Amino acid sequence: MKIVLPTLHVRRSPQAVPLAAASLAATLANRPEHSTLLLDFYPDQAVEQLAAEILATAPDLVAFPFYSWNRTTLLAVGQTLKARRPELLLVAGGPDATADPHGLLADGTFMAVIRGEGELTFTELIDLLGNGNELRPLAGLSLRTAEEIVDGPERPPAAPEDLPSPWLTGILDPVDGVLWEVARGCPFDCSYCFDSLGSRQVRKFPLERLAAELDLFAGANIAQAWAIDSSFNVPAARGRELLALIAERAPALHVHLEARIETIDDATIRLLANISCSLQIGLQSIQPQVLRAIRRPVNLSLYQKVLPALNSAGVSFGLDLIYGLPCDSLAGFRASLGVALDFVPNHVDLFPLAVLPGTRLFDEIDTYGLVAESSPPYTLQSSQDWSAADLARAAEIAAATDLFYNQGRAVGLFATLLQVTDLEAVPFLEGFADWLLLEQGVFRTVLLAVDLWRPEEILPMQEGYIQWLLQQRERNDLLQPALDLLRYHFHYAETLLGPETPPAEEAPPEEAWTQPWCLAPHAQLVPFAYEVINLLEMGEFDLEEFAELFRPVGSVALFLRRGEEVICESLEEDALNLLRHSDGHRTPEAIFAGSVPREAGEEILYFAIAEGLLLPAMGWGETT
Repeated sequence: MKIVLPTLHVRRSPQAVPLAAASLAATLANRPEHSTLLLDFYPDQAVEQLAAEILATAPDLVAFPFYSWNRTTLLAVGQTLKARRPELLLVAGGPDATADPHGLLADGTFMAVIRGEGELTFTELIDLLGNGNELRPLAGLSLRTAEEIVDGPERPPAAPEDLPSPWLTGILDPVDGVLWEVARGCPFDCSYCFDSLGSRQVRKFPLERLAAELDLFAGANIAQAWAIDSSFNVPAARGRELLALIAERAPALHVHLEARIETIDDATIRLLANISCSLQIGLQSIQPQVLRAIRRPVNLSLYQKVLPALNSAGVSFGLDLIYGLPCDSLAGFRASLGVALDFVPNHVDLFPLAVLPGTRLFDEIDTYGLVAESSPPYTLQSSQDWSAADLARAAEIAAATDLFYNQGRAVGLFATLLQVTDLEAVPFLEGFADWLLLEQGVFRTVLLAVDLWRPEEILPMQEGYIQWLLQQRERNDLLQPALDLLRYHFHYAETLLGPETPPAEEAPPEEAWTQPWCLAPHAQLVPFAYEVINLLEMGEFDLEEFAELFRPVGSVALFLRRGEEVICESLEEDALNLLRHSDGHRTPEAIFAGSVPREAGEEILYFAIAEGLLLPAMGWGETT
């Protein structure tokens, strides 16, 4: 059989890795009579295009992983495929299919739905069909017959050691970012989630497999990996084993980890500080009645102990909050966000409650008066605790937080901005949303579409809001220091997260003085009102003290990344003149004519070339 496994990703990103589909394909790696093909699709592609690309592969069977974000589109793709090739076998799997198998089978487009973890059921299904047998309700399979929908018995999950790795079998090739599966299941039973699948068991992949995968990632020079275990550090000893393994096998790899606060101990923090990583920790709410309602017991004192320790150790971490939870309110959400920001996380991710089919909360709709969308993404629309207006306001606060604090790279100066504007964190961010909507005329739909904002749009909005706040308070004396501080933090973070500017590998050519050059694409020239060196030397920053000590003499800083280090240098006039005017047309000879002697100019030029700041104009456009 020719089997096609298309994945419709949530967005184009290094995380768009078809891990679920590849895990199914890996189970057939030792069956040469079957061929598998992975296809990657994205939301900006039309249904007709997806269907045409699938049909162009001449498949015998197509199996789709269904998630809340792609269900509607994939149903339309399936209907299109069925209309054009009625004999084509269509199978659905994934979280959304597991939660609602009968819904996906209702219109007859799909012949079968794989429930739960799919490898064993998928392999048995392919063997059954490949041998010419009629389809029957296998364990873990729901199917539609001519008369009814039939559910096969539940299938116990496979032992992790029996599952082949899609990375080690070569089904997936590590190219950019990677998804790294370290375990399955969850020991907790939060009512809005079905990660535990009702068993509350965690099944760990063998360390030997994980070590071999890390070796593969390191050998391919992969920059970052996302560990998709929702609680890598449960139990704590297992978390420490994984961190030690990462440090040993892939020390240059940046790993994104999700963690439970209960098992982040001092030893774990020391290991986290020893690797390149970022930690995501669920807080969801600080309200005790809310946490009881969602069956998520949390001891807030643990956050008060652990999060400052992570900051002190230099471990980057983010916090998750959900708005719309049962027994919560808009005021309660504001309070939770305020506490979260007090912990100085690297970022705060704020999500609306989704009432997902298959979760305990879905079964408690009547208990809490939950009114949610009946189709993906199943977002809450109102409840006995939340009006539609309150949810809309929470969405505006969430968007403002993402734009100003997260994407605006404001973590390092946020406390200073609060101090000079005499505002608490949540009123500050709420005011940013109102300023955008009321003062700037930004449409609400544009504000909420946070993924579509570009960095070059966000910084001017931040600057405009700070200017407006300080003018309202008649503190124009602090305006330029505040804008310089904002600009520095923004460009520092953008440089750190952006591509490296490596030094030149070859000596400058003899004709360097008379040929045109271009500024390296990832080196930034950023103007400041003050001397940027003074900003760097202030340490614990106080805007009022800075304004008293220094005068706005002006400077232009060069930002670039070299390895894991961000270099920020204030440029002398002649060096700035060369870099600013190296536009691919003018030569250093022309740029320095009449202002700098050739010997001095060549010294500046050769240094800039050696440091990778200038690239030859000829051929540069084809390589960037």
